[in-house]
Amino acid sequence: MFKRTSCVVALSLFGASGVTNAQEEGRIQMGNVDFVPDLTTELLHIDNVTYANDSQENISSWVGIISPQINAVTEFRGNEVEFGYRIERGEYFSSEADNYTDHFGHLAGKYEINDRNRLRASARYEDGHDERGRRYSNGFGNELTSPDTYKNSEVDATYSYGAMSAFGRIDITAGYEDMNYDMDDGVYLFRDREYFKYGAQLFYRVAPSTNLVLDANHQEIEYDEAARPEATLDSKENKVLAGLTWDTNEYTRSFVKVGYKQKKFEAVDREDFSGVAWEVGMTWEPMTYSQFKVNTKADTRETNSEADYIRSRDYSLSWEHFWIDRFSTTAQVAYMTDDYIGDVEDLREDDTTRLTLSADYEFRRWLNFGLFYQMNERDSNRDIIDYDRDVVGITAKVTL
Repeated sequence: MFKRTSCVVALSLFGASGVTNAQEEGRIQMGNVDFVPDLTTELLHIDNVTYANDSQENISSWVGIISPQINAVTEFRGNEVEFGYRIERGEYFSSEADNYTDHFGHLAGKYEINDRNRLRASARYEDGHDERGRRYSNGFGNELTSPDTYKNSEVDATYSYGAMSAFGRIDITAGYEDMNYDMDDGVYLFRDREYFKYGAQLFYRVAPSTNLVLDANHQEIEYDEAARPEATLDSKENKVLAGLTWDTNEYTRSFVKVGYKQKKFEAVDREDFSGVAWEVGMTWEPMTYSQFKVNTKADTRETNSEADYIRSRDYSLSWEHFWIDRFSTTAQVAYMTDDYIGDVEDLREDDTTRLTLSADYEFRRWLNFGLFYQMNERDSNRDIIDYDRDVVGITAKVTL
């Protein structure tokens, strides 16, 4: 099924004298706070719940998902602050072991000191899960008796200097992330970790619709435990990208950033990385009601196996078209390659293809219906990692 990454707010809010009528569509006002609730439901059919290969038991099941959400928006000295909370419950009709309840929360705000100085910050919390057969249980999802649950928290802050109309401006960022899995026995013990992030991004306008961009980022990754202390996965990463963002015309927007990334482990037994990284994308709108997007990215990711790290390359193409104001369709194809790097015999090489087709209809302002189909296929040099998986579903979203 689709993994949700958007989040919401989990905080207790201000006292208020009472609920008034909605001040605008979809909102309820209580004092100085606007509440925006919604409810999303889904009915899916998954033909391979645990991402099993052809030689393993294949579990097929219908899944019912319900996900209520509440966002709260207020202002502080003219600057918007948003809180939110979402809970998601999934019930597998033919596989109770895969049932789950996830919680998501976030807080986000921005503060404009003046036209040259701006601040924005966010905090996010997720009490979520990896499906059986995903991430750390690739190839043996059937061996787990429940989803692989975790708690992830993250805070980020950005200071921006330079007016939006100026020739040059700079963003300075800092962040922290903590990932903690609930299952911590055996091989699952050695994956809890912290991220410390710092970076800067420079924009310089070289033409009316063209900006020179320079990204510099540093990240330190520290693991709580190591299978062998002399072979810890702790590492430091540095990445520098340079490129351009430009609008060819009002219908076409593009960006290209290419550079260098270095990942250096504290343990001498681990294999360091240094090589090319890139982020490239284009959005083309041949008509106001039709949009094409193409994106590609090359980077490294933390390992989920005995390897030292994963060298990844992602490619995607999508098309969204509004046939009428209330009815749209989206088609997306994505191709991902993952090469597992390290001093290990028979290292993994995965190629994953994903096709997604969806249609959405706004039946009323407050009621949306959707249909979707997703095909997933992974081809690996390790047969146990291969899988084919099809998901079909209907969705409904209700707002005020």
